[in-house]
Amino acid sequence: MDQAIAYLQKLQFKDVKPGLSRVRALLDAVGNPQNALCTVHVGGTNGKGSVVTMIASVLRVAGYRVGVYTSPHLVSYRERMQINSEWISEEKFSGLADELMSIAETMTDKPSQFEFLTAMGLLYFARQHVDWAVIEVGLGGRFDATNLIHPKISVVTNVELDHTDLLGNTLGEIAWEKAGIAKPGAVLITGESKPEPLAVIERECAARGAPLIRANVKITRRDFDWDSQALEIEELGSVQLGLLGGYQIENAAVAMTALRELQKQISLSDQAIIRGLEQAHWPGRFELVQKSPYIVLDGAHNPHGVAALREDLKRYYKKFLGGKKFLLFGMMADKDFSRSAKLLFPQFDEISLVRPPSPRAAEPTLLAEIATHLGTAASIFSSTEEAMSKIREKMDVRDLLCVAGSLYLVGEVEGILGYGHTTAASQR
Repeated sequence: MDQAIAYLQKLQFKDVKPGLSRVRALLDAVGNPQNALCTVHVGGTNGKGSVVTMIASVLRVAGYRVGVYTSPHLVSYRERMQINSEWISEEKFSGLADELMSIAETMTDKPSQFEFLTAMGLLYFARQHVDWAVIEVGLGGRFDATNLIHPKISVVTNVELDHTDLLGNTLGEIAWEKAGIAKPGAVLITGESKPEPLAVIERECAARGAPLIRANVKITRRDFDWDSQALEIEELGSVQLGLLGGYQIENAAVAMTALRELQKQISLSDQAIIRGLEQAHWPGRFELVQKSPYIVLDGAHNPHGVAALREDLKRYYKKFLGGKKFLLFGMMADKDFSRSAKLLFPQFDEISLVRPPSPRAAEPTLLAEIATHLGTAASIFSSTEEAMSKIREKMDVRDLLCVAGSLYLVGEVEGILGYGHTTAASQR
């Protein structure tokens, strides 16, 4: 396992390498395992991981053997490849890495880390004979390493301004990239409604012969607590969704539309949908990991996600809490950290800033300047562990700590708190 990780960390991961030739060469060399898989392909700016989780949870409850490929990981590379909620074993991870390493080393144009991991995941699922593989797009869609699959259903959750340095500066340009996962004959479902990106998605689907369905399931939230949300779903009834956060209502509408389409293709009961949504678990996304005092982890890393987090924090604080609000924040330099900070910082009594464990991380001093401009005090810490220790010393039972700004930071805090088990269910 150590050798596999050392090799992965040597591979290029800081920048995106355009094109699909490298991942195609890897997959060709091992017999194109992606062609043996029944897949659902999920892209979009925000919410794609949550939609993957809901669909996969329902399929698993229905009795199918389900592979899930997501990124990035929080604690371990092994998280990215799961079957029925169990991480790939260290032995299988190492074996697949060794096999693909010998191929990659013969290539003049070496694969990126994500391309290598994607090939590993697809090969793993094919050899384990999963019934379904639910695959999350890494970045964009059109030139993403996952885009060599031939899905039964494609999903574009939404389109927002993110990764503008790579995907374009307008919603239309970004929509063109994301709609690139549309495949002939495979229904594409989208929750997008803004005119500019929706028009692009419609045009790309028509050009590729992919029927387009807009998310069309009406969902109402009746109540919420720290364990679940009580939803009323059209034609399904009452459901206790296992994922927290108001933004999950939009994600659930997209997932439900996809599940209704799957019901036309496979055996999938409404009861399985209800139980699958109840059991859905997605670490690091408005996830409560401790009560009294309360610690919430949320990987919101762009203004759209941060705005949703802000509204949920207000909602939960008003209903359940009454103490001080602490924020531990760190963000990537290539994100709109200024706008995100301005949305979030005024909501907190104390702000602690750190540099997430990534070469792309923004310097905390830049975030501190924004806090000062907003009239909010912020402390800079040299390590996340030190920051967590200092914050927890100050907290009372009614206080709230929110960790946000980057999934890299959320993953680091998960590790500090001792979460790193091999199944989603066992993590709490």
